[in-house]
Amino acid sequence: MFLISKIGIIGEGKMGSGIFNYLLDYPFELTWVCSPQADTDKLTRQFAKRINRSLDAGIIDQQRFDSLKQTTLTRSLDDLKRCNLIIEAVPEIPQLKRELFAGLDKIVDPAAIFTSNSSSINPSRLAIAGNSRRQLAGLHFFYPVALKNIVEFTVTEEITEETRMVVETFLKTIQRRFITLDEKNSFMLNKIFLDLQNEAFLLVHAGHCSYVQMDQLVKTHLFPFGIFDFCDSVGLDTMLWSVMNYTAQYPHESYYSQFINALSELVSQGRLGMKTQRGFHDYPMESEVVPPPVNALEIVNHLRQAYLSSAKRFTALAHIPMDDANHAIKEYFNLDKGPFE
Repeated sequence: MFLISKIGIIGEGKMGSGIFNYLLDYPFELTWVCSPQADTDKLTRQFAKRINRSLDAGIIDQQRFDSLKQTTLTRSLDDLKRCNLIIEAVPEIPQLKRELFAGLDKIVDPAAIFTSNSSSINPSRLAIAGNSRRQLAGLHFFYPVALKNIVEFTVTEEITEETRMVVETFLKTIQRRFITLDEKNSFMLNKIFLDLQNEAFLLVHAGHCSYVQMDQLVKTHLFPFGIFDFCDSVGLDTMLWSVMNYTAQYPHESYYSQFINALSELVSQGRLGMKTQRGFHDYPMESEVVPPPVNALEIVNHLRQAYLSSAKRFTALAHIPMDDANHAIKEYFNLDKGPFE
């Protein structure tokens, strides 16, 4: 079994940059590939200043400084040729990811492992056409990477035991707890939250409360974030694509159809969430707290039961040990206690 030593990260969005910055604390040689539009000269200067300040402040020693100087920031995929692990974090467009991996397959050593940070696309959908025997897997980190101590490691039917062990050793090295999922049960944590999002939407749609009231109830009684302001922060176009991916194989897909239709309508109107200042909410939001609905307690209890039921169901389906699932769910929702405590 080989050990990962050279890692390529692709994408300079919040996930790509988050993964890059997190891995800087570990003894890997990193290559960060940004988009053609990125100002890599500026990023390189900023990085140089950062490690110089760390050396001057005594945060790192000379040996670590010399090692970090080997870090490469680039726009060229050719600079990844020596890497033995690739972590892709580009937009959630299957064709874009497939073309990226197909191109990399001709550049990077055949033994290197390709992984996708996708939050909704199974790795087998990104398989490289032809005779490539490239090992593909999902490595779904969560934002913010430095604070969310959980990774979903998604394995395909074709993955070898060696690849599985190499990736799991890598995750242990970077001190990230993980749950290993097959593709039928991939993206377990997002699917648990989807059940809550759908239940919350149906309650609002039925007239039990407004979007603002629902978010206030959730933040007061259940989680540190609201249902719909979370959707807006992710981006409703991204949410729509993800929800359609998750539910495509559900035998009860129609149960989510009203939520999907609402997302689709908002996206068609250009209401994409915080990035367009309009989504389920308009931004900036009023700071005034609205009165809770008269049936507030019933709504909270309904959502709490939906959360517990979904957590138990997906944990059982994925055959995840209860302690591991409890930790993963607790990290995902930023809770002091998980559903099994």
